[in-house]
Amino acid sequence: LTAKERSFDIVLAESLDRVSRDPEHLARFSKLANHAKIEIYTVDGGKAGALAVSLSSLLSGMFLEKLSTNVHRGIEGNVLRGLSGGGRIYGYRPGTDQRGAPIKGALAIDPIQAAIVRGIFRDYAAGISPIKIASRLNDERIASPSVGTKRKSSGKWKQNTINGNRARGTGILNNELYIGRLVWNRLTYKKNPVTEKRVSSQNPPSEWRTAEVPELRIVGQELWDAVKARQDLDARRRSKVETTDRNKLSSGQTLRRRKYLLSGLLHCGLCGGRMTMAGTGKYKAYYCANAKEMGPSVCTGFRGLRDSIALPLVLAGLRDDLMQPTAYEAFREAVHKRLNEDNDTAEDRLRLHDDQVRQLEMRHRNLLLAIEMGDDPSVLVKRLNEVDAELKEMRAKRSEIVPVEIELPEDLPELYRELVADIAAALSQDGIAGRAADELHELVERIIVDWDADANGHHLTIKGNLLEMLRKSAPSELDAVSGAIFAEVGCGSRI
Repeated sequence: LTAKERSFDIVLAESLDRVSRDPEHLARFSKLANHAKIEIYTVDGGKAGALAVSLSSLLSGMFLEKLSTNVHRGIEGNVLRGLSGGGRIYGYRPGTDQRGAPIKGALAIDPIQAAIVRGIFRDYAAGISPIKIASRLNDERIASPSVGTKRKSSGKWKQNTINGNRARGTGILNNELYIGRLVWNRLTYKKNPVTEKRVSSQNPPSEWRTAEVPELRIVGQELWDAVKARQDLDARRRSKVETTDRNKLSSGQTLRRRKYLLSGLLHCGLCGGRMTMAGTGKYKAYYCANAKEMGPSVCTGFRGLRDSIALPLVLAGLRDDLMQPTAYEAFREAVHKRLNEDNDTAEDRLRLHDDQVRQLEMRHRNLLLAIEMGDDPSVLVKRLNEVDAELKEMRAKRSEIVPVEIELPEDLPELYRELVADIAAALSQDGIAGRAADELHELVERIIVDWDADANGHHLTIKGNLLEMLRKSAPSELDAVSGAIFAEVGCGSRI
């Protein structure tokens, strides 16, 4: 309508709602047509004047509002009956009846995709980052949920595909359908009238609709809980380094070298707050920051923990108490349990791998048949060579997926004690003390400090990733064990 040269004088439509059902769009179209001296005609009403356009806009707006309400109510009824609210869900395929005919809204577990979902959950719970998980899936040529779409990244995994948004329930790790709970109406989607782009907003939980569908569970409750626990831990860690300035330069403060070796590790046993250093010289000690800065209404605090005593106490606890026979036996049992879980993951990956190989073999046979039938070999031979190379690569990868037998070395406790002794020695050398402190922070997650009035001294509870501690002392034997096995030991000394 705004072009300088036009080859038409009228616009003919079946009815005005065929031009647009959006009142704003229809009114603007009519205004532009009137300005360009182009008349609008409809089959059922002839020439459309201002009154016809106004009435059509009103009726179309009412129709769209009623249609939206009816569709929303219909989907709600389906969801409450345990049927899908629409859209593809990774890990599932359309459900069918006994004759194989599709049932509208019904879902069934796709065994291949379900194995991929379980693998993602196990990897994340084992401490592997979503970026590394996505990279592995792309390396293995596993199609993502976006396959078949018009996106540039169609079929490729991204970390956001896995992470999503926990509050909104998006992403592989946050889909509650994987534990047999169908949640619908978390989000409302509306088109921005200015940008014409669809934007989402989160609905209050009172408007959500849920249905229990245990037959659609893919992920076990223990694995789901482990993933949620790691998400909680990651969220706490991110909150500690969140930038506060517009240019996001304050994050550099978190990267500075620690002034004290135990900074960030010591926590008050009364309130859970951090303990900070105060004092000078031989009187330097760790105190509860909440007690010093907020007063006794928040935390009553206790006597300071001398810096000269804290580090030897921690190292002694790591060296001696952590490798007691009962603690080491518990660790061995935890490792064997983790290895069994890794074997389950490997079995899922093997099934997926073998399915991909079968698909490639089928393509290989079809290409050979097409060449024999006389199709253009100049095109087919190139593709045949590509498929043949993919087949060789996939078959070679199979041995990497098969789990290996791991035996813990009998002298692992002694190897570990030597590691702690090396760290202790390194901490006394100025040149490498910083790196040794970083090593200590990798071993220990937090240290809880309590005051024992009866013993008139402090008691320290050390919490750390035992698997990571022992992996550093025997990497060749333990590198194949994934995940995190946490330990807790106590040590104390009168001060």
